[in-house]
Amino acid sequence: MRVFSRVNKLLLVMFIAVSFFVETATGEALPNPLTLDQALSYAATGHPNLSLADAQLAFAVSRKLQVETINNIDAYIELAPYAAIPSTNNDFVNDSYARLSVTKTLYDFGYSASLEDSADEDISSQQLLAAATRNKQYIIIMQRYFNVILADLHFSAVDEEMTILYVKYDKLLERHSLGMISDVILMEAESIYREAADRRTASEKNQFSSRQRLAIALNKPEDIPADLIRPQLPQLELTIPELAGLLDKALMGNLTITALQHAVRANKAALAASKQEYGPTLLAGLELNKYDRQLRGRNDASIGFNLRIPFANGSRTQAKSARIVSVLSASQARYDQAKFALRQQLSDLISKLEILKFKRESDEQRLDSRGLTLDKNRARYELEMQTTLGSSMARYTEAEWMSAKNDFEVATIWAQIDTLTGKKLYQQKDN
Repeated sequence: MRVFSRVNKLLLVMFIAVSFFVETATGEALPNPLTLDQALSYAATGHPNLSLADAQLAFAVSRKLQVETINNIDAYIELAPYAAIPSTNNDFVNDSYARLSVTKTLYDFGYSASLEDSADEDISSQQLLAAATRNKQYIIIMQRYFNVILADLHFSAVDEEMTILYVKYDKLLERHSLGMISDVILMEAESIYREAADRRTASEKNQFSSRQRLAIALNKPEDIPADLIRPQLPQLELTIPELAGLLDKALMGNLTITALQHAVRANKAALAASKQEYGPTLLAGLELNKYDRQLRGRNDASIGFNLRIPFANGSRTQAKSARIVSVLSASQARYDQAKFALRQQLSDLISKLEILKFKRESDEQRLDSRGLTLDKNRARYELEMQTTLGSSMARYTEAEWMSAKNDFEVATIWAQIDTLTGKKLYQQKDN
């Protein structure tokens, strides 16, 4: 069973070491149009952030493999071609020998067991940190997906605004040519129009940069997404939870908190191992010899046990233990800090949800009001009672952008709460 376990661990190390580099080079093109679910499926593998976390996990697994070999059988063959001059003879004689030696540590009084415990806890910690990294990537992709949609909505709003101001400027230009308005009025209108044009240009550039950031988060830096579908957001209908119950759930299941707990345990086991590193060991040995010159005291074979009991090691035990104690103290402090930070994060997120809930009601009222105004002006336009719909359309588009911004922030906060309470939001992408 131990051999099978080692093979599995070796395969895991090899898989982690190469799989993500392969996927980076061979992934398929992004679908167009791109949905949120499709984008989020890239949160599981491929990105350098994830590869780094998996490399750290592979290192922890390899450390466990190394620890398991500490008490393995040691065997060697020694070949020694010698020529010697005995005290009773002035000529060289053949004094060569060959030796086969096999030794095995039978018991080390807890040293290797503590090292294995430390390695196991480290693996558990790195597995949880790798999962937390994927959750973080999930949130990043969600935010950048939303930012692309918001960039498009914002561009529509500023484009409408610029169009209105240009039409106004164009009419004033015509009136100026007829001498109906002064240069000052025309120049002021032109300045306002050009400021709007600058805002439109900046918004248009943001459309591309937001898509570039999303492509990088998806590990597709050269595959810029074109069209995105605005998702349905069931999170908008969720009831805001009580902080106390949410905090209890988070302290029990948070991936990072649990990973830091395992890290503390790993350091405690390492400390126990350091105290036994230079302790007693019980060994068994077998030795087979072949001598070309037979002498009294030389044995063709020997077998036996060896109990080593060190009584001085130059304070190496104390020095190493002191170093591990400092590492343990640091890991315990990080664990305590993480719990404090978790409390504050959850409190802040719940407060934001309550604020956004109020803002959402205002956004819905604003959107409805401007929608009614737009419908009214559209009817007047169709009856040729009004020459332009631009101002109403611009105001409605701005309200739509503000409402979407609020909704997307709510959805993101719920995803953050899910990750803080221990849920694994990412899904394995099918290739």
